[in-house]
Amino acid sequence: MKSLTIAALLVLTITASAQTVPHTLEPGMFRTGYDIPAGIAHGTWDFDEWPGVDHKVVYVKNFMYGDGGNEKIKIDYALSVFDADDHTGYLRTPSTLAERFADMGQVIAGAGKILVIMAHPDDEVLLAGGLLADAARKGKNVRVYLLSNGADGSMGFDKSEDPSLGGYNCAGVMGDGSVRVATDLMGLRKPQIARSYGKSLGVDITVLPVRYQLDGKQLVQIGEYMGFDFKKSFGPGTVMRDAMQKSIDALIQRERPDIVITHGTDGEYGNYFHKTVHVLVKTAVQKANNSFRCTLFTGFPEYNYSDHITHVLDLDADGGAARSRKYNAFKGISYIFKPGNDYDKPWNPNDDLMDGVFVKDYGYTPIEGRPPRYEFFQKVD
Repeated sequence: MKSLTIAALLVLTITASAQTVPHTLEPGMFRTGYDIPAGIAHGTWDFDEWPGVDHKVVYVKNFMYGDGGNEKIKIDYALSVFDADDHTGYLRTPSTLAERFADMGQVIAGAGKILVIMAHPDDEVLLAGGLLADAARKGKNVRVYLLSNGADGSMGFDKSEDPSLGGYNCAGVMGDGSVRVATDLMGLRKPQIARSYGKSLGVDITVLPVRYQLDGKQLVQIGEYMGFDFKKSFGPGTVMRDAMQKSIDALIQRERPDIVITHGTDGEYGNYFHKTVHVLVKTAVQKANNSFRCTLFTGFPEYNYSDHITHVLDLDADGGAARSRKYNAFKGISYIFKPGNDYDKPWNPNDDLMDGVFVKDYGYTPIEGRPPRYEFFQKVD
C-alpha cells in the first residue's frame, strides 16, 4: 500500500495530474533527514498548494518564529494530507492562469510609483523579486524598504551604539519581561548585502529608520534580538510596534505611492513579525487613502491561508529578464544561497543539518534554487 502511494505521488509530482485523490503521508515514509517520501526521486518533490487550500494541513506546534501558540507556521509534512493539485500552480500555462487571474504586469505598467514594504532582507526577493525587476526594467519609480535589518546574532554583538547609525540596531523583550538592547553585527552586514543584490533587480533596498527608546537606550532601527518574546516585543500597545507604525505612516505619506506591496495576512508561514508588518502597512494605507489613493497588494497568497490570489505575474514574459534578474538577486543572498546547497532538505533551525532554509516552499527548485516562473499577488480592497 505504501509503495503504491509513493508511486502515485511521484506520478502526480511530475505530470501535475488533474485528479484530486488525497494521499496521507506517514512518518515512516520519509527519507531520513528530509521531508521527501522515501522512493521519490531527489529534486522532484515539494509542497506548493494551488491555489489556496483544499485539504488538511497540519502545522508544527510551538515553532520558534511564532508567538508560542499553535499557529500556522511550519508545515508538518509527515502529518499533512496532499493531493494532485500540489506543486501544479507553478506548472500551469500562462493562458490557464489568465483565465483565473488578472495580469500584474498591466498593473505595473499603469503605476507611477511602487512602494514595497517587507519585514526582513530577502523577503522582498522571495515574494516580489520578479515584480521589482520588471518594474525597474520598465522605468518605474520603485522604492523598497525593510522594517528589520535582519539581525540574527550570528556574528555576535557590540554593547555600544554604532557610530555610523547613531544608536543601537537590535532589541527585544524576553519572556520574563527583561529587555535586551545591543548592536547586532549581522544587523549591520545584512543591509549591505541587500543593497548589493538589489542591484541585480535594478532597485535600491533600504532599512526603514525606526526611532524609539528601550531601557533608556536609543534605537534607530528594528532588529530582532534572538530568543525574545514576539508578542511582548511587537504586540499591540508595545513601544516597538507603535514606533514602527509611526515610521510606516510617515513613509507612505511622504512617498505617496500608487501601489504598496507587503506581506500576506498569515505572514507566509505564520511568522509573527511578517504578520505584524502586514497589519501595520494595511493600517497605514487605509489612513493614506483619506488624502490620496493607493492600492495595497500582498504577496504569495498560496501560503497565506486567509488570502486568495487575484493577480499573477509571468516572469518569463518579454524574454524572461525578470526571472533571470530574480535568480541573480537570490544568488546574491549569501546567507541563504550556497552553490551545491540541497534545497530538498527541510527548513528546521533547531537541527544541525545543512538545509535550504525555506526557499523550496516558495517554489524555488530544490537542486539549483532557481525561482518559479510566476509570482502571485492579492489585491486588498
